[in-house]
Amino acid sequence: MSTANIAAMLAGNARRFGDADALVFEDRRWTHRQLDDDVNALAAGLTAEGVGRDSRVAIVADNVPEFLVLSLALAKLGAVFVPLNYRLTAGELARLLAHARVGAVATVPEFAALTAAALADLPQVRRFALEPIDDGWTDVRALVAAHRGARVADVALDDAALQRIVYTSGTTSLPKGVLLTHGNVNMNMHAQIVELGLRPTDRILNVAPLYHVGGTDLPGYGIWHVGGTMVLHRRFVPAAVLRAIGAERITGMVVAATMLDMVRRESAAVDADLSSVRWLIFSQVTAALFGVARELFPNARLIEGYGLTETCSGLTYLDAAHQESKQGSVGLPVPWVQVRVVDPAGADVPVGADGEVVARGPKVSPGYLDDPAATAAAFRDGWFHTGDIGCFDADGYLYIRDRLKDMIRSGGENMSSAEIENVLADHPLVLAASVVAAPHPVWQEVPAAFVVARPGLTPEALIGHARERLGRFKVPKEVYLVPEFPTNPSGKVLKRSLRELRSTLRPDWTYDDARRD
Repeated sequence: MSTANIAAMLAGNARRFGDADALVFEDRRWTHRQLDDDVNALAAGLTAEGVGRDSRVAIVADNVPEFLVLSLALAKLGAVFVPLNYRLTAGELARLLAHARVGAVATVPEFAALTAAALADLPQVRRFALEPIDDGWTDVRALVAAHRGARVADVALDDAALQRIVYTSGTTSLPKGVLLTHGNVNMNMHAQIVELGLRPTDRILNVAPLYHVGGTDLPGYGIWHVGGTMVLHRRFVPAAVLRAIGAERITGMVVAATMLDMVRRESAAVDADLSSVRWLIFSQVTAALFGVARELFPNARLIEGYGLTETCSGLTYLDAAHQESKQGSVGLPVPWVQVRVVDPAGADVPVGADGEVVARGPKVSPGYLDDPAATAAAFRDGWFHTGDIGCFDADGYLYIRDRLKDMIRSGGENMSSAEIENVLADHPLVLAASVVAAPHPVWQEVPAAFVVARPGLTPEALIGHARERLGRFKVPKEVYLVPEFPTNPSGKVLKRSLRELRSTLRPDWTYDDARRD
């Protein structure tokens, strides 16, 4: 079919919900009619600048409205956008810009110098400014103003047409360019609408970076598919989040575990009515933080979710009926996807047994940009192999146990870091726990625990708690009490960064020290 262009939703919204809020950012507001007008005007301006079907335009920016307007204008034209992490170095950005073969890049003043440095050896790449920079950058706002009133037809696209190239966060390896199609994004929007019950009266707060599927697809564009409102924040600021929920009557949002704890700490100083929130999506939340979320958002469905860039965000969600009884599970597959847990030969494992999580469906990426080896390794026999270890319970609920690459190999035993983390997280003073492998001269590897705790927790008490619940070889041999974890934009802990951090820290407790005492 040739009607898959995701920008097609805008014209319908302009008719059905014309005067209703579509986008809110600081003191600026767009109705659905105004959003449609701006996207059309920018599409006309980009056409005049030589951008057209299959052009690739990178974006290096934090959350600004023009990021979203540009992404939709590019979709309208059949062009491809490449969102890039502004926290990368100029060298890293340069490699990704070259790999994606972009013809243009857009940025904001804060990252203009960084982006210019990345373009030092790419003089042919055009430069666009999402916010005014200087004469060396074509101003996107000026393009909109100059072409106000223009109408540009949506390019006819089928489901396989490329909408975006998203580089993975590289938690275990170098970034790969995940290909997301218009069909992927459309089916993800439909899945989010059904799963979250989105409707025109919904108002989502979006603080997740737009260079990540957590910002654009969870539910991201999906809120506009139903005529709802996105309230966009440039970055996550706990006090601003609390104020926005009260002032804008936010009905849903996505938060990482670390963000949830920061909101909790700020809530004592900010008087905000949070009763409007009817759903909250998070991942890797301990029982203690789940209780915090329940206290802060008494009317909300608390959704433990699981997804990847390759699945265009959420793959499974925990339903409202089981948010208490199945706490710790990431739930059931969202509509139109299938999920299995398999052994190395690709056969389904028994209920309760661990295996690799695999998935398929119309929201799953077709593969990686110019990387046939990685594509062949991850996309086999019609299934995407996630690299995550999980299991199903007897009711079909999925539990994520670990990453294949995060298994700890000690003295001939394989142990799951997630199993140890779950035990540590059961301690009432633990807000978050992450366990990595530490090299050992005798045992090859031993578990080292990083813990974000409430005041009053001692490492000795935590180790005592673990010894009562774990085999001796699984008990952490080092404990580090830290204020927060390094995470990627979706809230997943960057264990590679924790392993690097370990070499710079002195542990708060070690097995060897305890033996000497």
